[in-house]
Amino acid sequence: MLPRDRGERNPQAGLIAIGVVLAINGLLFLLSSSEPVIAVQGAAGQVVRTVSEPVAAVGRGIASVRDLFVDIRSLQARLAELLSERDQLAAEAARTASLEREVAELQAMLDLRATTSFATVAAQVVARDFAIDRRYVILDVGSADGVKVGDVVIGAGASLAGRVVQVSEQSCQVRLLTDPEFSVTSEVASTGAIGQVRGRAANPLAFDDVDAQRQVLVGAEITTSGIELSPTLRSAFPRGLSVGRVVAVNSVASAVLQSADVQPTLDLDSVRTLLVILNYRGGLPNPSVTP
Repeated sequence: MLPRDRGERNPQAGLIAIGVVLAINGLLFLLSSSEPVIAVQGAAGQVVRTVSEPVAAVGRGIASVRDLFVDIRSLQARLAELLSERDQLAAEAARTASLEREVAELQAMLDLRATTSFATVAAQVVARDFAIDRRYVILDVGSADGVKVGDVVIGAGASLAGRVVQVSEQSCQVRLLTDPEFSVTSEVASTGAIGQVRGRAANPLAFDDVDAQRQVLVGAEITTSGIELSPTLRSAFPRGLSVGRVVAVNSVASAVLQSADVQPTLDLDSVRTLLVILNYRGGLPNPSVTP
């Protein structure tokens, strides 16, 4: 004979369990305001809080870290935007400064052409040949514009820039004042002290062979000292072209001669617009020979 199922053997067990649960709930309800039950409830609540608060703290920490990463990404994106905007503004400012400089140069050339007694042609620097022992530029004017070897080249303020040494139909090569092979007899404009200016590439010009008895002061202007004995016998450079200003004087008490360092009037490393004098012919046509 097979044993019967437990539910069949104890049909009253489920009813008994339900009754016990209901009785306990009723008892707890009736005693809910009693101190023991309140104490038990408080202890249980404390246990729940003890367990739940660290978990909540961990959750808050995770949320804070997540927010931090979000903030970092936001700041990085904003930084990238600002850097891009800064670069754009810097580029625009550089272009504006370049245009303003070009306008100033062109205006200076117009002013110079309006005041000089020489016939000139305006030229743009299209190439530079700079090395330790060389300072040349190529201009966009040539024999088709009337340019010849030996022509003097000037810049803003009637400042000496150099001299033409080679000419093609559409361009010419100019040896700059700063080239080590360039030299020109010059004088202190205020005192007439004469010396020889020589190029020294990137360094200041040398103003040598000056009479030690003549006064040479820092800040004094140096100009070309060209002389003209006749239309066919005159210096290779016109008189009175600005060469530069004295930045240092080198003299020895017992020496017969003194020298000085001269900063060129023109920034020949960056100048872009120049004038070529077409109708001045010095008595010494070879550009390597000085007056």
